[in-house]
Amino acid sequence: MQFRILGPLEVMSGDRALSLGGFKQRAVLGLLLLRPNQVVATSELLGALWPDESRPMTARKIVQNAVSGLRTTLSVHHTRDEPQGAGAPELITRAPGYVLRVDPARLDMTRFDDKATAGRAKLAAGEPAAAAELLREALAEWRGPALSDLMEQGLDWPEVAGLRQLRLDAMEYRFEAELACGRHHTVLGELNSLAEAEPLRERLSGQLMLALYRCGRQAEALDVFSRVRRALVEEHGLEPSRDLQALQRRILHHDRELTSPVEEVPASVRLLHGAAATGPSSAGRPAVAAPPAPPLLTVAGQQPERAAAEAPAVARTPHPAAPHPAPAHPAPAQARGGPVLGRRRDVCVLLVRVRARTGGGASVPEQLDVPLNEAAASLAEIVEAHEGTIVGSLGYLTAALFGLRDDWAAAPLEAVRAAFALRDAVGGLPGLGIEAVVTMGRALVREDSAGAVSVVGTLLDTAQHLLSDVPPGKVHVGPEVAACTEGWVRYRKVARGPDAAAKVREACALHPREVPVRGGEAHAREHELAIVSSHLDHSRHHHAPYLVTVLGDQDRSRSRFLTEFQHRVGRLPDEARVLRPAAPEQGGYGPLGLTDALLDAWAASSGARRDAPVDELLTELVRGAAGTGPTGDRLLRSLLVSAPPFHAARPRAVMDVWKELLVLCARQLPLVLCLDGLHLVDEAVLDWVEELVATVEDAPLLVVAGARPQLLGRRPLWGVGGGRTSMLSLAPLPEAPAAAPLRVAAAGHRRPAVHQRVAEVPRQTRGQGWGPGPGDEPHVERRIAR
Repeated sequence: MQFRILGPLEVMSGDRALSLGGFKQRAVLGLLLLRPNQVVATSELLGALWPDESRPMTARKIVQNAVSGLRTTLSVHHTRDEPQGAGAPELITRAPGYVLRVDPARLDMTRFDDKATAGRAKLAAGEPAAAAELLREALAEWRGPALSDLMEQGLDWPEVAGLRQLRLDAMEYRFEAELACGRHHTVLGELNSLAEAEPLRERLSGQLMLALYRCGRQAEALDVFSRVRRALVEEHGLEPSRDLQALQRRILHHDRELTSPVEEVPASVRLLHGAAATGPSSAGRPAVAAPPAPPLLTVAGQQPERAAAEAPAVARTPHPAAPHPAPAHPAPAQARGGPVLGRRRDVCVLLVRVRARTGGGASVPEQLDVPLNEAAASLAEIVEAHEGTIVGSLGYLTAALFGLRDDWAAAPLEAVRAAFALRDAVGGLPGLGIEAVVTMGRALVREDSAGAVSVVGTLLDTAQHLLSDVPPGKVHVGPEVAACTEGWVRYRKVARGPDAAAKVREACALHPREVPVRGGEAHAREHELAIVSSHLDHSRHHHAPYLVTVLGDQDRSRSRFLTEFQHRVGRLPDEARVLRPAAPEQGGYGPLGLTDALLDAWAASSGARRDAPVDELLTELVRGAAGTGPTGDRLLRSLLVSAPPFHAARPRAVMDVWKELLVLCARQLPLVLCLDGLHLVDEAVLDWVEELVATVEDAPLLVVAGARPQLLGRRPLWGVGGGRTSMLSLAPLPEAPAAAPLRVAAAGHRRPAVHQRVAEVPRQTRGQGWGPGPGDEPHVERRIAR
């Protein structure tokens, strides 16, 4: 007989749940099981079942009847259903109440506690894999909130609250063990949901931050810290713990110790590319031997030997020798020809089908031998050149894995590039055509006793299903691969049915100018670029503004990063528009300097003449955003510097009008506003940027603010409030010669009357926060001159 309280109350006899009677009888049993083999006083039972003010006169008698009914139920079913010699549960009267004697192994609460304790001990002993397994088994005892059927009736017992806390503790220990094994992708979804439900558990939030950081989502990791800090400050007036603050600083500085550890695997499987390496390569990573001839891929319903006999033979070229010799003595499992060993991991799968073209004039099998041999040679060379590993071939099908080596982040793009190269190489051979699919996910990667690598799992089934719909000469990719590589590959939608394959994309071509070179800065910044791109997607999807602050000490590196992001967004002009005002010079600028730079940026992006009069540019801008109605007239009157009197157009009013204009433009087409050098600008400009994100509603507007870390010295709480902000820190990269950073366009030759007209600006508008700032006079002069 099994007793279950970690979920709805159940007593199982064999595979049958017993009927436990009415609510009061079930509640008495539930409380007794919360304290198994302990005396529970009658007064405690009465207090747990009724509040003092509503306790009936017959309450004690009701408890006695419930105990009697439980004794009968347990005794009858044990005698009828349980084998002889099995320990019978006993409900005994013992002053001052009752005790339920039950074998601890038959109570799910005890099993959970034993396994959780053992898991914590393994974790403390430095065995995270064993700890994770034990903690998973412990948590599997839970079927929902403890005694949820009783708690739904209004009961509220402290023992149940304590069980809930023990469950949360066990989940945190399990997450710690999984993260120590490098399984951050596996637990990320659970961490997200649980941290959102428990925002004040700092350890849980720290684990979520670490998992997000290891998944390349640094901005979201910092968002978690901001959310926890707001909750602690607003609800309790407390700052986050020192550990959580230290984790935030380490994420901002890209601490190398935060990188993901490698999952623990048996020694015979640590290198999945054939012979084991004995030393590091010249590039600083372990040398990996080229894979041996790949094993056959089995087809459902066929034995490998038979399938190979029925399929056309595909010649394989020998792989180059390993850079380091294999160990003299193989692992015991290998020596004995032991079982296949493996582990689950994230991989990209490239599945290629080489087929004879119909009507190509080479339909005789013998005529295809030479082209097939050349195709096999090209396939092996191209996959190896793109850091892939061929894991199997069957007839015209070949599967290759990407991501088995160190650079997992580059695996999706390398797989797509390999597919393009294969298409070009094989497509030029007489009588042959090619189709390919690239997918990614978790799969079981195995190495047999001979050292051959294979992959097992539904990922291959998915790839084979997608490959069946690929037209000749095309490359299709799964939605995850498309999301990772859209910065370098041009995709288009594939017409499919309403199933999961509807998100498959056809890879059309690489963007030649933007394909990253290994070790280049664009490639080194790929994680950060992907983070900012994800915030643009978020802003577009939710139709809401968002502020991303990009911090970096190196002005050129930060400028190149913003330029790269600008180029990527600019490749899709129908999906978003980029407005990038020139960065301020060393003296900075105030509100009028920013509006001047905004106007220049708009003129550059719209193709207008930058040397045109200000009135003409503003009229074109306003009419395009607000039309010719009353709203457009009002905005235009507020902006035209030639409208008398000039001093009436105070900088604060001008900035408010610009905010309204940007919102109108964003509602027409999602807008990206890139502002660099904010550490140099006036306080009023910083206020305006924060207000732009905090006060605007219903507009897909992404503000990317670049600055040196000194900005946080001026504004310690910059980007903390609101929930629409995040912060990204650029790790230093070696400086390379580059063009000088963009500057505010020169004012040109000043006309003689300029100085006199600048003096006409009332001095009372200066030094009041929203008056012309210290760096604004050149911009006022420029406006007058134009």
